Amino acid sequence: MSEPTDAVVPFLFVSGPPGVGKTAVSWEIFDELVRRGDRPALVDLDLLGASWPVPEDDPFNERLKATNLGAMWRNFHASGVRRLIAAGVIENGAILRAYADAVPGAVPVLCRLTAREDVLRSRIVGRGREHGDDVEKLAQRAIYLRDELGRHDGADFWVDTDERDIAEVARLVISNAEERWLPVSRSAG
Repeated sequence: MSEPTDAVVPFLFVSGPPGVGKTAVSWEIFDELVRRGDRPALVDLDLLGASWPVPEDDPFNERLKATNLGAMWRNFHASGVRRLIAAGVIENGAILRAYADAVPGAVPVLCRLTAREDVLRSRIVGRGREHGDDVEKLAQRAIYLRDELGRHDGADFWVDTDERDIAEVARLVISNAEERWLPVSRSAG
């Protein structure tokens, strides 16, 4: 298996609170890039750390997620992948750096998806994964994160998802991300 090189790796993070549409939008972005002839990979950061127990000093398992991302990137790169999309909550610059550092040559672009409180709550209820008290707990976490991310995540740009369908949000995200990647790609290549 070949090791990743110094090549520039466009790395898009699609972040935001639960219920905002990170995973659905990321899949749409992935599909669009494939249609364009690109060579992307998509990871759901939550799934990279879905294990128990978690360390007391890392309750969202960010270190394990970053370690697993690095291992996956080596495999993705060896199979021809040259662009990475990650869906997950990026709460601050330190977490973003940990993930970007796991991918040699990464040029990280952080997009934060946003939505109103009522929209987040409706989407959480509508997806049907949580039940009983867990629905309200997740809705409260989503509202908290929506406000906190706006203050602390350092997003390169944000896209409001309230009145937009998934395809429109994905197009806006791709357009904004490419504006940030192209100057780097041109100077590197």
